[in-house]
Amino acid sequence: MIEKKDFDINHPIDGFGYPFSPVEKRQEQYYLGDSVTFELLDRLNDLLPSILVKHERVLETLFVLRMLKDITDIHIPGSLLSMIFKSFEASDLHEYGYGTDLWVNDSGRILITEMLDIVFEYKRPADMADIMKLLTWDLFHIPSHIFMLIRKHRWSELQSRINSRYNIREEYDPMIRSQHFLTEEALKTEWSPEDELLSNSHKELIALRRGLSEVTKPVLYVEGKTDRMILNTAYNKLFPDHEMPFLIKECDITGGAKGGSGGAQTLSSFISTVRKDNAYPALALFDNDREGVDAYKKLPKYFRNRGEGKYAKPGKFSESGRAGAMLIPASKDREKYVEMQNYSIEFLFDDDVLNKKNEQGHGLKLRYPDLEIRIKNGPGLVIDTRKSDIPETREISGGKLEFARDIVPELDSSRFSRFSKLFWDVKDFLLSDMESAAE
Repeated sequence: MIEKKDFDINHPIDGFGYPFSPVEKRQEQYYLGDSVTFELLDRLNDLLPSILVKHERVLETLFVLRMLKDITDIHIPGSLLSMIFKSFEASDLHEYGYGTDLWVNDSGRILITEMLDIVFEYKRPADMADIMKLLTWDLFHIPSHIFMLIRKHRWSELQSRINSRYNIREEYDPMIRSQHFLTEEALKTEWSPEDELLSNSHKELIALRRGLSEVTKPVLYVEGKTDRMILNTAYNKLFPDHEMPFLIKECDITGGAKGGSGGAQTLSSFISTVRKDNAYPALALFDNDREGVDAYKKLPKYFRNRGEGKYAKPGKFSESGRAGAMLIPASKDREKYVEMQNYSIEFLFDDDVLNKKNEQGHGLKLRYPDLEIRIKNGPGLVIDTRKSDIPETREISGGKLEFARDIVPELDSSRFSRFSKLFWDVKDFLLSDMESAAE
């Protein structure tokens, strides 16, 4: 009698072919009901980085994703999004993460689309912010993926969020505008006449081509939409006869009145993924406030300081020289804002400008925070609180859009004096040092 131990893994079993592969065994477990969600998620987490070493594992990864599609579990969408974003952190396989190398490949695009397809099935409002963050990625045509999935799943609520976030005609990238237009058309219950559709589509495609030609310029990325609006206005006021030598784009996807920590964290994540073969350098400008400084300090270790010793300049740039980061520089009369970790773009203006209102009586809403009085020695117990009377501690609680849209454009060029140093530093960094580092 032939015993079981006489078979090796390559020996055929009479009547059954070859022994089951690990994938087939997991498939059998799945159909027998022995597999659980967390086991599949753990397996997927292990498989994704290994694909860069063994490409044949793509098939097994797709199989695991197919099994996850057949399961309903509230932990799945959040876990998948977490895997996508964490793929850019350092790992044992790649010191700087593996996401950049994986997601730009054809197989990577298929995998990330399959992962997002599962996320979209749940239509969780809590996932909207993360999905919208992906619109800022320059790694591949992520807007196409997002809008394709909106069409497939008819997630009109997410589409409305994107509508409210972007001023499609004036405020954002033509690629986003073109994709948005086509998606909006697809979601209509009654489609537009063909001639009208072709006319509007043609306009968007012209804008798209124009926009794609512009992105050969270096880019300054800022935290929020109103930061971009203010800086564009400031440059035109200070240098009316000179074309801006770089583009300005925002990274805040929350769209709130303050635009703070969401923009800073997204900006940090984005600038960390700029590839060394990028056609143009990209510089991230962080607010010099608590959230901005924290995000700036936590940039990956491959961002190094811009020089050393007494000749060092403020800022960091990546080893490739294609990505950089800096905090908003402060003039001497604004250094206390930096000490209070409260220096945002708006505070480059004088106080009388900050208090201006538009014709409807709207403008920046400034409020003083509470101060705590503590016992200096001993346990440091709080014995009292009072409203701050220190101007540098003021917080902007609303009115940013009205300020940037209605008030700033009406100001005389003399009111933008503090922006001169900012633009000088940006040009020196983005157009000089970063180009030299890349070379």
